[in-house]
Amino acid sequence: MPSPRKLAAAVAVALLAPLLTATNAVAATAASGPQDPAVPAIPQRYLDQPINWSVCAFDATIKRNYPQAPTTNCAKVNVPMDWAHPDAHPDIQVAVSYSKATGTSKGLLTSNPGGPGGAGLNLTANLGVSKPQLFSDFDLFGFDPRGFGTSTPLQCLASAEDIAAIPVTPDYKERTKQTHKVEVAEAKFYADACSATEFGQFVSSQQTVYDMDFLRALFKARQLNFIGYSYGTWLGGWYADTYPSKVGRFVLDSNMDWTHTQWDNVNFDPFSGQRRRDTQFFPWIARHADQISGLGSTPAQVTAKYNGIRASLTTLVKAGESSVRGDNLDGLIYSAIYNNTRFIRATLDVLVHDEFTKAPTASGKIELAQVDAAWARLSPELQKFDTLAALRTRYGVTPTTPTASAVAATQVDTLRSIIADAKVSAARARSGDELVNVGAISTTVRCNDTAWSKDTNFYLKEADRMARKYDFFGYLNGVPMCAFWKYAPQDRKLDLTGSPRILIVQSEMDPATAYEGSLRTHNDTKNATRFVAIDDEGQHGQYILGNRSSCAEQIGDKYIFTGELPAKDQFCGTTPLPGDLSVYAVKGPVDGKSVHLPKSKAAAPKTNPLLQQVMDTVAASALR
Repeated sequence: MPSPRKLAAAVAVALLAPLLTATNAVAATAASGPQDPAVPAIPQRYLDQPINWSVCAFDATIKRNYPQAPTTNCAKVNVPMDWAHPDAHPDIQVAVSYSKATGTSKGLLTSNPGGPGGAGLNLTANLGVSKPQLFSDFDLFGFDPRGFGTSTPLQCLASAEDIAAIPVTPDYKERTKQTHKVEVAEAKFYADACSATEFGQFVSSQQTVYDMDFLRALFKARQLNFIGYSYGTWLGGWYADTYPSKVGRFVLDSNMDWTHTQWDNVNFDPFSGQRRRDTQFFPWIARHADQISGLGSTPAQVTAKYNGIRASLTTLVKAGESSVRGDNLDGLIYSAIYNNTRFIRATLDVLVHDEFTKAPTASGKIELAQVDAAWARLSPELQKFDTLAALRTRYGVTPTTPTASAVAATQVDTLRSIIADAKVSAARARSGDELVNVGAISTTVRCNDTAWSKDTNFYLKEADRMARKYDFFGYLNGVPMCAFWKYAPQDRKLDLTGSPRILIVQSEMDPATAYEGSLRTHNDTKNATRFVAIDDEGQHGQYILGNRSSCAEQIGDKYIFTGELPAKDQFCGTTPLPGDLSVYAVKGPVDGKSVHLPKSKAAAPKTNPLLQQVMDTVAASALR
């Protein structure tokens, strides 16, 4: 069997070559290589602080789904705003949850759902609902990372006057002078807003890693066990590099390229998102043409239909007849196809917008009639994978007020939609000086973590080039707010020296964390990582999250519960996409035709709705 390095060589060269110029340009902004900071001591006063525990609000839901679950208690604990200078700033709070093992504990285990900025307070307990042995074998804790969720929130503040002055463009995909002007203005706006408070410079991965180890010490655990997804792999890699002797069993699933920069990672997104759409999602729609009305029976027809809908949306926006944007549709699709089950929701998004373009509303917004008409174009067999109520909530046309968690899990939150909402708030302000909080923008973490180029023209050229190369979402990145970030980043050079082996799990066609980036990180850390690739699979998030591959699930279970890793890197098969009876091969970096990759014969896994909601919420805010 070829090694993972050899398997990826041919495709990696083709992929990485056009990115090298971009990578080098950003790398050149750093005067020297990243310097790992000193590991701070934990002042005793934080370990001695009184903690007021109470039963978590979500505990009843956990027990309703798994009655034998231990009680999960929640609290907020004080931590320094800056661990390097604990007395220089006011303390902040991190929200934590905790439960004791029901059997003999193997240690302390926590998790992170991704983001950056994904709230994980209830994630570890939800993992236990799907994998009850976690409850018996581990003391479990969850946490909302600093700046997000119910921890002390990051506030991105701007005046109503500054918000109102931000220019607009009808479609970011159209790479015009106006689009360039808008992207530069938005980037500067966000950088100024999120650095407006002293807390902004300390909402970073390194500070969160210090918080994690403080919580390990607070719970008197010798080591920390960890399950991280997406950005959670970045966080896990940074923890392992900072505290190698404290690393227990780490499963890093759907990996960022965490040995490289944040820019290297976001620069993969247009490519990986397009690959998932074109090799799996659109062919899936075409295969189900008898169950989906009016989108086409070949991938080429589906692509043409999508492009036609999108063009009509932009035409309506330019005519001032609509606020339903083509670039927002791209964002809906990109985030929905993170998950295989959500292929149905992404299809419904296309159908809803098709209904709108056929009969635009007087309000210029999507209304109940379009949503219900789209739902009717899906067969009952496919409707079983979603609900009309969730679709109505996604478009804000539900007849009753939905819960905040339901909205968060369905409505995609992008930087551009945040600006639109901010403009509405600014219009209501009593004066131009009134400050508006536009929320906790997770890109702040990316800016604080690694060095970024300050040349806005570089990013504009990259977005223009990517838009030509990847016509789905090549324009995704534009100009990052990090181009204007005023604080020095705290980067690391990750080599995992001194760390025990940890497990990397990666699907071949992941839209959010490209396989090639994950493999590159594994190759950089081969002495400390074992790599499991899942052929013909593209779901973002595998282990426990309704894993499509029984092979990968078994490897993960054996490692988490016994500590045993496979003796060499592994290749796993997967199960069919929703509504399919067989696995359809895709051309990608793991080629099932060249090596023996037996497909899983297991039935399609059941998805824990609690976990689905957590991960949907993270996916819905992934474009922030």
